[in-house]
Amino acid sequence: MASPHAQWTCAPDAVTVSSYEVSCTLHETPVDTASWLERMRHGVLLARAPVPGTWLATLVDEALVQVLPATPRGSQDIVPAFGRICDAWVRGIFAAPFWTRFLAGESSDIQVLAFIAQLYHRAAGADVHNRIAVERCTDAALRPLLLRQYREQRGQATMLAAGLLRCGPAARTFLDSGAFDATHALIDFIIGAAGDMPAYVGCCALCQAPATVRAASEIEAQFEALAQRYPSAADGFAAVCAHARHDASVCGGTALLAQWVEDAGEPDVTSRLRMLRGAYGVAAAYRAMFDALHRLDEEL
Repeated sequence: MASPHAQWTCAPDAVTVSSYEVSCTLHETPVDTASWLERMRHGVLLARAPVPGTWLATLVDEALVQVLPATPRGSQDIVPAFGRICDAWVRGIFAAPFWTRFLAGESSDIQVLAFIAQLYHRAAGADVHNRIAVERCTDAALRPLLLRQYREQRGQATMLAAGLLRCGPAARTFLDSGAFDATHALIDFIIGAAGDMPAYVGCCALCQAPATVRAASEIEAQFEALAQRYPSAADGFAAVCAHARHDASVCGGTALLAQWVEDAGEPDVTSRLRMLRGAYGVAAAYRAMFDALHRLDEEL
């Protein structure tokens, strides 16, 4: 599957594929390379691994395309393999231009408040898709895991809203105006995936990627630093910190994917592809949300 952060342009003699982190120009490629890349946005099943030295193997080496083994070899294979793909896609999310300005303390007050507001809307949406996933799930092994996830994570949006409202009168505007279109698209994508359990597991796996796991001390240090950079939003960051600590405490054990594989066994080939599509969709939607935040300050 192509990375959700990959873009490409075609010239008469070359195809250039790039992401936030790397750019790769392919020469003397087959005429249908662009068509293959478009297909790989949705994932393709290959009879064998890419042949070394080919254009596809080059893109895999550059992490512009990811490959998930199709042959079941036990959970020791699928769980870390899928985790590595999710980690790569999460790194791409945090390589988006928004983060450079935001982490440097250079964002406007509008951008900072909008950031916290989108996290609030995202948490409120999570309550919806977590509940729908439980209601739609017919997998006997997965349903109790989803029910526990719903119960452990619900209600966090109220904490974020309260913290945001302590950031001054302007903060209410960001609650009253609703979520960005991109944030709605993220929530709607996961709600749609809640009717397809492998896709939903893929969504959760992206959100629970190994690279996102942090100790409480790391979480606290991150948000203390942000509060120092943006003192007017300190109360909002305190709420985001409390939310992140809660998620770390309830999700810090075995992730949903690992639990599901342990209880239900190896997903088959088509389920793996649906899992990839779920993770891809969430990563692409998060990228779009942070790109929308970036555009708030682009012209400042």
